[in-house]
Amino acid sequence: MSRLLIIDDDLDYLEILSVFLGKKGYEVETAETPKTGLKKVKTFRPDLVVLDVMMPSDFEGFQVAREIREDLDLKDLPIIILSCIHDQKKVPYRFAPDKDYLPVDIFLDKPVNPETLLEKIEKLLGDRREKPLRDL
Repeated sequence: MSRLLIIDDDLDYLEILSVFLGKKGYEVETAETPKTGLKKVKTFRPDLVVLDVMMPSDFEGFQVAREIREDLDLKDLPIIILSCIHDQKKVPYRFAPDKDYLPVDIFLDKPVNPETLLEKIEKLLGDRREKPLRDL
């Protein structure tokens, strides 16, 4: 069973994603703060991280992604960023994966359809990983 870690300060969103992905056969762990998320990356050893960008703490999602990538044992850990930064901050440009500034595999704007997220997770985990059991 593939293991997913979701790092987001929105408790309702954590619960919704956890239940949805758990029903799809994934083992899901959550973290409400970037600091807790970084600890769980090392202790839970997820196969993939789903990460929010805007969190009210010293660490933002971009920093968490860079810290994960700087750990040599985790440099290949797939990371999906979900964020509403484009809508809330009204930035005149679009964020996208970048190996130096935003070292993630996929950037998705919130709200994201859970099925779309599931599709991206399955793609990143690929055929080399164990497929989760699906609801019939």
